[in-house]
Amino acid sequence: MAQNAGKLFEADVKASIPKNCWYYRLRDNASSFAGGGNTRFTSNNICDCLIFDDITKTLLLVECKSTKGTSVPLKMIRENQKNGLIEASQHHLIAGLLVNYRNENNDTFFITINDYVEMIKRINKKSFNIKDLVANGAIKVGCSKKRSRYRYEIGKLINEIHL
Repeated sequence: MAQNAGKLFEADVKASIPKNCWYYRLRDNASSFAGGGNTRFTSNNICDCLIFDDITKTLLLVECKSTKGTSVPLKMIRENQKNGLIEASQHHLIAGLLVNYRNENNDTFFITINDYVEMIKRINKKSFNIKDLVANGAIKVGCSKKRSRYRYEIGKLINEIHL
């Protein structure tokens, strides 16, 4: 069975993690089986993965979102994810969204959850696009294509966030 584009994006992120970082993908529960059709068992994870950088001692909680369109519907970020990341961000860590637009440039951005919440208040729309992310403090994450899959500059992102 072919993986969906979101899972492929998550796999590319994992493959992009530098050696000095610890990566842990939170396990999906039963909602991932049978194509997610069993709605009685929806995932309650606040994010997809945890990344810890040994050098900067930075912990990131990251929710990965990928879209083929030019905008991301707000409903793609579940309320429990938003609330959980907001709560986590009150501690000494960085919580946010890694948003991938599957366009010809494979534009990818990281936005902290607090900047995301402020962006949603300002834009007054049901979705957000690249311009919204850029205007609200998102960090562009560089990438390069390795044969058919992408590698992201996660180490550079961590250093930029840590400053």
